[in-house]
Amino acid sequence: MISFELPKSRPNDFTRVLPVVEEVIKGVREKGDIALLELEEKFDHVKLDSVVEDKVDELAEKIPPDLREAIDYIYDQLTEFHESIKPYNAGGNSKGVEFGVLWKPVEKVGIYVPGGNKAYPSTLLMAGIPAKVAGVSEIYAATPPSKIDPAICYISKKLRIKKLYRLGGAQAIAAFAYGTESVIRVDKIVGPGNIYVQAAKFLVSKEIGIDGIEGPTELVIIADENADAKEIVLDMKAQAEHGTSTFIVLLSTSQSLIDQVVPQLKDDNIIYYIIKVSTIEEAIKVLNEISPEHLSLYVANPKKYLDKIANSGAISLGATPPAIIDYAAGPNHILPTNRWARFKGGVTVYDFLKPVMYAYTEKPDEKLIRSAMVLARHEGFEFHAKSIGVRYGRE
Repeated sequence: MISFELPKSRPNDFTRVLPVVEEVIKGVREKGDIALLELEEKFDHVKLDSVVEDKVDELAEKIPPDLREAIDYIYDQLTEFHESIKPYNAGGNSKGVEFGVLWKPVEKVGIYVPGGNKAYPSTLLMAGIPAKVAGVSEIYAATPPSKIDPAICYISKKLRIKKLYRLGGAQAIAAFAYGTESVIRVDKIVGPGNIYVQAAKFLVSKEIGIDGIEGPTELVIIADENADAKEIVLDMKAQAEHGTSTFIVLLSTSQSLIDQVVPQLKDDNIIYYIIKVSTIEEAIKVLNEISPEHLSLYVANPKKYLDKIANSGAISLGATPPAIIDYAAGPNHILPTNRWARFKGGVTVYDFLKPVMYAYTEKPDEKLIRSAMVLARHEGFEFHAKSIGVRYGRE
């Protein structure tokens, strides 16, 4: 279906599943492994003796050679990307104060890899590689147990994941957040998933780190007369593979391009929003308001517009297909949705690092000391002021 007008708001039925997810989390906290086994049988229809996958090595050997080669090649590309943006410890010295920041890795990370009817080993690459580059010492992963993909096991070995859990849904998130007899409690959970997974991440985020609330998928394409209509259609249909709730928008300055694209989309079971704009600048204004997960800037000289783009999770420039970012280019496919791109980016090595700041004052500037004491007393914290003053003979 085609719409030539954007919706005034996008429905979010997130809250409707919260009562169910709260019960799942409560059960896992109170009953541990017993609850996990019961929930897997109830929701994933699999009867398990243990939630730990103990055949990782055996399953990893079953991966087809061409897939193994593809994973190895992509693994190196993603590693290079995250190594290239990894921050370094930095500092300085001013007014008698030595200061700086130390980037410390999160100690324990749990990665949720969606599954069920399909397997998504690419998600394990996208979440696991930046964690490894950051120096996370313990990485764990969970994926629904109905059929463990050998590719997930192979990647688990490459990442040196401590344990792979046969767990899906909200129960996997609860187990990572609170721990059970078999599942290690982690410090941060990352990874996409269905609405139950995201609701669980939301609920446990009061006590544990999460990467964000992801989904459904979003794509905005800004195209001019230089864009190829066939490629535009394929990009739109590619993102539509994520499901009927996918939000897909084409903003184009070319009526000719729109006329070529529309007939190829009409029979799809999804709403495509197609808008004619006067200029690329107008399209970017709309784009920044939408704040989508993916942006395809399929225009001539796309780099000249980058400074004008404020809100987008990831940008594919020119004829670069958004799908290459989903798999192999380097940037992550775990990206902000629901307008979170206004204040958050996609998962990077930074998501697994903490900036620990420090200061060392041996002979600080006299005025800096007095300024700190004046401000402390203004706020009514006399002992703060005295604590500063006594160190430097300014009681």
